[in-house]
Amino acid sequence: MNIQIKGKDKGFDFSDADRDRLAGFVDALIAGGAGFPSASEADVHTVWIDRALGARPDLFPFVRQVLDTPGEPQDVLDRLRSEEESVFDELGFIVAGAYLINPKIRKGFGYPGITPEKNPAFPDEAEAYLADGILDRVIERGPIYRPTPDFEAS
Repeated sequence: MNIQIKGKDKGFDFSDADRDRLAGFVDALIAGGAGFPSASEADVHTVWIDRALGARPDLFPFVRQVLDTPGEPQDVLDRLRSEEESVFDELGFIVAGAYLINPKIRKGFGYPGITPEKNPAFPDEAEAYLADGILDRVIERGPIYRPTPDFEAS
C-alpha cells in the first residue's frame, strides 16, 4: 500500500509561486555540498515539505509566515535569526526534517531510518509477571475475544 500525504488535504496548500520562493529558503538553509544535493535539488520544497508537514502540521504557520515575509530569502532568514529566533528555528527544523526523510539523502548518510528492532523477552521475564498472582484471574478465565467479521479485500 502506498500512502501519499497531500498538502492541501492537511490545510497547507502551496501555490507554484510559494514553492518557487520556498526553494530559495530551503537552499539558503541547506546549500548542499560534500556530494549531497541542495535542499531544492532533493525536492524539499516540492515533495518532502508536504510529508514533513503531514507529520508536524503545527509547523505550517511558521513556514507560511516566512513565505509571506517580503525580501530575499537570505535577508529574511538573517533577520529572523536575529529578531525572531523561534520562527527561524522552527523553519530550520521542518526543512532539515524534510531533507532527511528523503530516502536518497538518508542512504547517502548511511542511515536507514527508524527500523523495527527485535525485543525478545528475557528467559525468566514471564515468571516476574506470574509471581505475585496478578494474572491468575485472567489465566483462569481463559481467552475471550470477539470474532472479526468476514472481510473481503477489494
